Amino acid sequence: MRGIEIATAWLWIPLDAGTRRATIRLMSRRHKRRNDHGAAPKPKEQAPPALPPNSARWRSVARYVTVFACGAALAAAGLLLPDRFKGNSPTKPAYAGVVNAKLDYERPWRSGALPSSHYDLLKMTPNELAQTDFALMNLLCAKDLPGAEGMDIPAMLKKRDDWAAKVHFETERHLYRVNDPQHAEHYKHSEARLRAEFIVQVLQEDCGVHYNLEQVRNVDFGKSQDSFIHGMVGSDNGGTCASLPVLYTAIGRRLGYPIKLALAREHIFMRWEDGKERFNIDGAGNGGVDYPDDAYYRSWLFPITDKMMASGEFLKSLTPQEELATFLLTRGVVLHAHQRYPEAAEAYSAAHRLMPAALSPHFALLTAMNDVPMPIREKDQMIVAGAEALHMARQAFMQYRQRAMSSDDPTRFLPMYGGRPEPVIPMPPRPGQPRRP
Repeated sequence: MRGIEIATAWLWIPLDAGTRRATIRLMSRRHKRRNDHGAAPKPKEQAPPALPPNSARWRSVARYVTVFACGAALAAAGLLLPDRFKGNSPTKPAYAGVVNAKLDYERPWRSGALPSSHYDLLKMTPNELAQTDFALMNLLCAKDLPGAEGMDIPAMLKKRDDWAAKVHFETERHLYRVNDPQHAEHYKHSEARLRAEFIVQVLQEDCGVHYNLEQVRNVDFGKSQDSFIHGMVGSDNGGTCASLPVLYTAIGRRLGYPIKLALAREHIFMRWEDGKERFNIDGAGNGGVDYPDDAYYRSWLFPITDKMMASGEFLKSLTPQEELATFLLTRGVVLHAHQRYPEAAEAYSAAHRLMPAALSPHFALLTAMNDVPMPIREKDQMIVAGAEALHMARQAFMQYRQRAMSSDDPTRFLPMYGGRPEPVIPMPPRPGQPRRP
C-alpha cells in the first residue's frame, strides 16, 4: 500500500491542481484512520479547581518568604564556615580606605608578605603591624621622599643587623659593671640601664652615629635624611631627635629589648618598659645618654598642659599603630616643607586616622589642606640662636671623649659614662632668671 502511495505521488505531478488537492485529502484521511486504529480514547481534560480569591497574593508572599529564608540560611552558613575555607586573607582593617580613594585599600593585606610601601602598612591589622620590622616601617615611610630616592632597604637592614651584633657583643662583654663597685652606682645596679646605655654609646662611639649639627645651624625640614634613619644607616649625614631615638629603638628591638617610643612636644624619646622597670632614655643630645623623668618633659622642650595630656599624645608609650602615625606625620612634614600640599595632607590624614585624639596631626592637616607653608616656629628661632653655643659644647665633648680613651680597653671610649648631656635645644630663660651661659 505504501508503495502504491509513493508511485501515485510520482505520477500526480502532471495532474491539474484540483485533482492533486483531492488526492492529498484522501491520503490524509487514510493515514489518520490507520494511526487511530485500536488506540484508547483520550480522556477529557478537566478544568482546574477554582482558587480562593486571595490565593495569588498568598503565593507571592510565600515566594518572597522562601527567598528570604534561603538567603538567611546561606548567610548563616558563611558565618559558621571555618576560616580555612574562606581564603588566607585577613579581615580588612577598620581604618582602611579613608586616606585617598585612589589607593587600593579594597585588597586585603596578605599575611606573611613583605610590605613594599607605607600604603601596605596602612592595610595591616594591628597584630600584623606589631610583627613588622620596626626599622623597615620607618624606611618605608621615607620611601620616595626628597633625599630618599633609590634607597637600598635590604642593605640598610643588613647594616642595622651588623650594628646590633656589635652592640650585643660589647654589652655582654661589659655586663660585669652592673655589680662592679666602680660602675654599679652609675647604672643603679640595673642591667636594663646598662643595656640601654650601651646601645647609645656603641652606636655613637663605634658606628659614627651623631646629631647633625648642620640641621641646628640651618633648619631644613625638607631633608628626609635628618628625619628618618636612612640618614644614619645609609650615609654619614647624622640624625635629629626625630630619627636618633628611632634608630636606637630599632637596634634595641632587634636584641629583644622592651623599648618603646614616647613623645614630648616636638621631641621623641625612648622608654624601657618591661613590667619590672620603667625609665625614659634620651640619647639625642650632644653625646652620652640621659634618663629624664616625665616631669622633665612636661616643661622641656615646651610646656605640656593638662589639656594636651588629656589628648593621649604625649608622655605615653606608643603602640605600633601610633608609631606608624608618628612616622607618617614626619613624612608629611617633609612633603609640607617642599610645598607638596596634597601629598602632605594625605600623610597627615593617615596619621590623624591612626591617632584621632592627637593634636599634632590634626593641626598639621588643617595647615596643609589650606595650602599654607610651614610657619617659622619659636623652636626654630631658638635653634638658630643657640647654634653657636651648641657647636662649642660639641667640641668640648669630643675633646673629653678623646681624653677618655684607654689603651688597655679594646673598645674605644666605652670607659666614658653617659651622663646628662647639654640639650640640643637650649632652654629659654624664665622671667626673673639670668640667661644660661
